[in-house]
Amino acid sequence: MDYEFWKDIHERGGIPAVKSALADLPEDLPPQEAGAAAELALQVIEEDIARINARADQAEARARDLAEQTAEVNRRLTEHAARDADEAR
Repeated sequence: MDYEFWKDIHERGGIPAVKSALADLPEDLPPQEAGAAAELALQVIEEDIARINARADQAEARARDLAEQTAEVNRRLTEHAARDADEAR
């Protein structure tokens, strides 16, 4: 059970699949092998969480950017409407 083994399980079913595979490890697996398997599985899960967090950070930055753009457009529309109102008088 190497890193690629756990990565493949994760790619096929995500974190629940990795947890299930860990639970299905044979009870007579030597402690050192069980520990190594758990460490590799944890590494795969941590990488997935980091990837999800990075996407969330990107989405948050994009949302802030869109909010700033919306505020700028609103400001310009308000100025334009005020100018049109002044010209109409």
